[in-house]
Amino acid sequence: MRRMGLAAAGVTFGGLLLGGCSPAHLSLAAAWLDEDGRPMARVRPCDDDQSADVRLRAYPSERRDGRRKRGHPTANGWETQPLKALGDTTFPLFAPPASWHPETVGPRRLLSGGSYHLEFTTYESEDLVDYVGEVTFTAEELAALRPGQVRADGRAMSPGEFEELAEDSC
Repeated sequence: MRRMGLAAAGVTFGGLLLGGCSPAHLSLAAAWLDEDGRPMARVRPCDDDQSADVRLRAYPSERRDGRRKRGHPTANGWETQPLKALGDTTFPLFAPPASWHPETVGPRRLLSGGSYHLEFTTYESEDLVDYVGEVTFTAEELAALRPGQVRADGRAMSPGEFEELAEDSC
């Protein structure tokens, strides 16, 4: 009986060792509509972490078994190549800083009926991902926010609550 327990522990440990770990997905991004109804975003890397790439993707909200289909082509959005410096940045969702040299796909506006995923990936080294900062939302969820609220971590919150969430995530 004891040998079986040791064998099971060894198999589990070996599987974890060989399988590796995926990077942490942290609530370090937020989205909202400004007073003019323009979609805005904030990416907030931890501490002095800077090297990252950033992307916004929209997926159709067609569902199968209650889940969004992630294998579909992106309806609209943009993507950057790895950036040498990514700091705490607030920007219009469809007009990220020009210095990021974003490559865009589709119309540069929110589409109803889709699910948006904004994320940035930070790197410890050229090939080693440290963590992913992200937020997922729909146009309808942003429209439902009250003035002064942002969408992060799957819910509405104040900018101060987002800052506390980000601090706790780091």
